[in-house]
Amino acid sequence: MDITDSTYTERPAKREDRLHSLEDKLGAVLDHLGYEYPTPHAHDLTTAYQDSVSASSRDEPSVGNESSAYLGPNSSIILPSWDDITPIAELYLVFCESQPLPLFHRGSFLASLQTRDVEIIYAMLALSLRFSDAYHHRASDLTELVNSYAEIARGLVMKRVSEGPVELSTLQCLCLLSLVDFTNGNTHRSSIHSSLAMNLARCSNLALEPRTPTSNILREERRRCFWSICLLKRLHGGDFSILDNPDMGGPPFPHSPTRPARVMSPGPSTVEVRRSDIQDQGIMAYVIMLSEVFARTARYVRLHGRPSNVPPWSPHSEYSKIIALQMDLETRMPLTHRFKPANLSNRSTEELQTHREYWGPWFLNQFMYHTILCLLNHPLLLSLSLRTFRSTIPEIFLQHTSDLISSHTTWIIHFINYFEEKSFLVSDPLLGYSAAVVATIELQLSFTDNPTIREQKRETFTKCVQFVQQIGKMWPHMARLAQRLQHLEDAVSATYQSDPEAHNQSLLIDLSKFWEILEYSSNSDADSARRLFGDSLYSGTPLMAAEVSQTSPLPAPTRIGEERASNYTTPNFGANTAFPGAHDYHAGSLVSPQQLTLTNDEFSILATNFFSQGQEFLRGGDTWDNIGNF
Repeated sequence: MDITDSTYTERPAKREDRLHSLEDKLGAVLDHLGYEYPTPHAHDLTTAYQDSVSASSRDEPSVGNESSAYLGPNSSIILPSWDDITPIAELYLVFCESQPLPLFHRGSFLASLQTRDVEIIYAMLALSLRFSDAYHHRASDLTELVNSYAEIARGLVMKRVSEGPVELSTLQCLCLLSLVDFTNGNTHRSSIHSSLAMNLARCSNLALEPRTPTSNILREERRRCFWSICLLKRLHGGDFSILDNPDMGGPPFPHSPTRPARVMSPGPSTVEVRRSDIQDQGIMAYVIMLSEVFARTARYVRLHGRPSNVPPWSPHSEYSKIIALQMDLETRMPLTHRFKPANLSNRSTEELQTHREYWGPWFLNQFMYHTILCLLNHPLLLSLSLRTFRSTIPEIFLQHTSDLISSHTTWIIHFINYFEEKSFLVSDPLLGYSAAVVATIELQLSFTDNPTIREQKRETFTKCVQFVQQIGKMWPHMARLAQRLQHLEDAVSATYQSDPEAHNQSLLIDLSKFWEILEYSSNSDADSARRLFGDSLYSGTPLMAAEVSQTSPLPAPTRIGEERASNYTTPNFGANTAFPGAHDYHAGSLVSPQQLTLTNDEFSILATNFFSQGQEFLRGGDTWDNIGNF
């Protein structure tokens, strides 16, 4: 089944044929491999591959040893030769391992490949083929092959789950399949795979260290699998319930590589020596710790700025609790993994590429840190959440949010410029999401009468979109995210008029276009649920009620040397004020006249308020490099 086919409308008979075809494929693979479950490493996949080719050649056309050994919908899908698998496995280590999931023991991965369970091989191929130059010029063949490998891996791992024995490789395969599905836009099935892995980890007590004698490599892979499941759930917007008990801290963090020494000055600075009292747990440990804050921030975003009785500046608000948690984690971050000691400006592209096992998690840590603060202080989210506190917003809070959004968007843009300057290929899709968040902020800030600021913000928005598009060459869900950003720009631009007196006060901006970008876990294709669920469960795409936010722009913080020019007059609309032409509104359109209400108002916002809200966050003052570095 092609999971990227958005026009999937198979009839029941055809679907049944496909099911029989899949059963035949799985049976052939299991028979050819002589799959013996009780001893997970008893079979040699090299011999198994030769047997599978020999057996299939009696019934199927000869295919030789070509890596793309996919013979069509009615044929068996066999493993490529090991000469073809090994380079793909090397690509996995370079571009996927610890970017973001630290799933395997790097030092032994290639050597142990031929003794690993076959579902791991299929899933690894499905994830890593996108980085192979041999397939990049054949996009349709690549998609078909990726989906075919994933389909076989899914069938094998589900057979494990239903019949046993479930092994560590079963959980590792589920993690890989969850990534494959998520990046293909199949977020529902991705969540099912990661939740199944989490439940199996809980049932098997994977959080506990084994009491029986175990090799160091197996012990390390158990830890890496546990924390990979944790990262999967947290980064994709789910809850990692294994650690709900605060007294259960989980196994030790995965082993992490040390920061590569600087070429010109390999020794630690005096500042680093002075701060050596902070125990270094490894860069992956700090990625895992920060992912908890990221997950809480994602839940905060899903509230869509719904008003609360507790203002965000209160220590009891979720906003303040998340900020406090991030500050606490920052106090435990040793200097060696921070920005300044990294000395990025003096690192060559070759250095970065050679040590991706360190720099991949390091960049992920930086991007998560800045993205969390961009989301918490997003002008749109703050405007929505503060609409019941308009007359009581403290000046210091306005300064605080304005400074944070200015600083941390600029840091992410700085890293994007750095990647471009160094020609460094970013493979972690979460970095693309971070750029998309910044793009939504820059888009809002670009609607100003100041031509210098407008041009600067437009250039930044374009740079962010291009960065997401670049990552989208490997990951389909990033390509879809870039398209959503472009559609959002077109739609929002259509509502803007530079003359404030000319604004049509009935124009609304459909905020669902923002939520589908800001909510990373919602980045699925349109027919993902339709392909997964049958008629008895599928209820159709939920239709959002088209309603308008009862909000107005936040006041700007007062700064010395700055004149506050207000170009906009906040319209004095009350609840239930009728707009002309409301009967012509269609729920799917972006701009619409509509009746104001006070409920479910995260769906749309007055265009005038949206544009003027962005201008209140424009600021001068401190340069970005003096504040905010992590």
